[in-house]
Amino acid sequence: MAKKAKEVCPYCGKEFTYLSRHKCKVKERMESKEDESTQKEIRQERVKERKKELTRKLNKDEQEVLDIINKEKDLIFEELIDMVDIERNKLDEIIDLLELQSKIKVRRELINASWSKHIFSIEELEEDLKVEKIEIDKSKPDWLWREFLKQPCFICPFTEQCSDDNPDIYNPNHCPWLTEWIEASLSGEEYTANFDIYKEEYFGEE
Repeated sequence: MAKKAKEVCPYCGKEFTYLSRHKCKVKERMESKEDESTQKEIRQERVKERKKELTRKLNKDEQEVLDIINKEKDLIFEELIDMVDIERNKLDEIIDLLELQSKIKVRRELINASWSKHIFSIEELEEDLKVEKIEIDKSKPDWLWREFLKQPCFICPFTEQCSDDNPDIYNPNHCPWLTEWIEASLSGEEYTANFDIYKEEYFGEE
């Protein structure tokens, strides 16, 4: 019986009697690099689209929603639904856009046993915000840590994903936890970051 001819792996160049059983490390590395390149391209495209959203002009529906929010100053998402003739999912997208463009502020709050968006006009937050001077004892070596102990970046489990070109929430330019911490600090309130609260909203996780 003739001996089976060996086959050559096109990636590493080694010979194998049964090439189909060969798990080539070189191939895995090459495919991994291709996947990383594809993911990078997708990410760059998402960032490009996100930047367009940041600067584009509002359409008629978006401007109408913004005018209502500026007039009402403070309202819940469900209240806004009753004020406009816009489908719920579309309205949700408009709110996200207005928040992205820093035309409004939005907080997720537990209302009647369910999570909802509490929407504020920028003017409303500026009127309510009171800044107080805080005395800091810099003589103690740990003063910086004590003052910024609740800063979410120090304890954030998503630091590896965090980047200023990330179109998702893992971006210091529109990080919900960092925003909440700054607002709470300016108001003199205690703040503890809840890193699970946005999973359902952004990623469909509970």
